Amino acid sequence: MYFSRVRIRPTIFKSSQLGRVLEGNVYGIHRLLWDLFPDEKQRTFLYREEIAREQLGALPAVHGEPIYYLVSQTKPIETDDSLFNVDSKDYQPQLKTGQRFTFELRANPVVTRLGKKHDVVMDAQQQLLQLLVKELNLETELSAKQEKSAYKRLLLEKGGEAFSQQLTEILKINPLYAERLQQGGLLSDHLEWALKAGVDRTLEHWFIKQGERLGFKLVADDNNLSKLQNSAYQWHGLSAKGGKGDKAGFSSVDFTGELQITDMEKFKEALFAGIGRSKAFGCGLLLIRRCG
Repeated sequence: MYFSRVRIRPTIFKSSQLGRVLEGNVYGIHRLLWDLFPDEKQRTFLYREEIAREQLGALPAVHGEPIYYLVSQTKPIETDDSLFNVDSKDYQPQLKTGQRFTFELRANPVVTRLGKKHDVVMDAQQQLLQLLVKELNLETELSAKQEKSAYKRLLLEKGGEAFSQQLTEILKINPLYAERLQQGGLLSDHLEWALKAGVDRTLEHWFIKQGERLGFKLVADDNNLSKLQNSAYQWHGLSAKGGKGDKAGFSSVDFTGELQITDMEKFKEALFAGIGRSKAFGCGLLLIRRCG
């Protein structure tokens, strides 16, 4: 296996609009990186896009130079006329059961219900909103078009004191959001915090299930809370196929935290084959670093 750092050649990046063209274009990036493996008919590499911190400058809106980290079965081929500069090294990490690592993962978490796959984040929010409406006996108040905004509006307008108490019960058992609860805030703020708390819990459950399957577990802190954070939820649109229209695409979430190996061979599979779906579009590559 090989671990590679791939960057667009500086002369090309600085003298063209290529950076802007590639920004957000996950399918285009996927095809360009595949060109580094001209003999492969099937994709056998994982990648993750990051933005070079030294290129960002002082303005948060500046889009810096993209860097791509790849794990591949074969070594990427950099030709004289290649778009990229490629630095590769052998990737055979020395692993043993019980080792701890800090990690980064960009993943596409999904849940399957009645044979259909759902975005975990959107599904967690929808499930909580539906539960709150049901518990408050407000289902008959919903219109035929049951969008998330309609649930929120109904709860805020007609939920009353019972709804406020429900949110308080949800938030006070979560250390992070219980602290926010003590600081006050509007009822609408409490609802958003409750939704985020539900998403955090669902994403943690999704990640734990991946670990059970792939030979690792999350490490807990002194308060027995998992060392896991999620951020950067994003929807990535793809060219419409199969009549899906504007909804064609996938979502991604960035995870960081600390894990411990429970099964060395399965964990190697996670490193080399990736975690979750949408691996062709920059998801699934687990980056690790030894603790301390």
